Amino acid sequence: MKSYNQIIIASSNTNSLPILRSADSLIPLIFNGGIAILIIIAMSYFTKVQLKSITDLLKKLNEK
Repeated sequence: MKSYNQIIIASSNTNSLPILRSADSLIPLIFNGGIAILIIIAMSYFTKVQLKSITDLLKKLNEK
């Protein structure tokens, strides 16, 4: 039984990555596969908001 493995070579150029200087530069990052990065940023923001809300709630409960 012979196994045939196909090797695909893909080149990449790290010098073409965008430098984020404004909100408009975020769009090329999305198209270059930055969806995962945007999800991480969104999750971080959501977690920050949740932790702030929980902290505020605990402060109010401790005051009573």
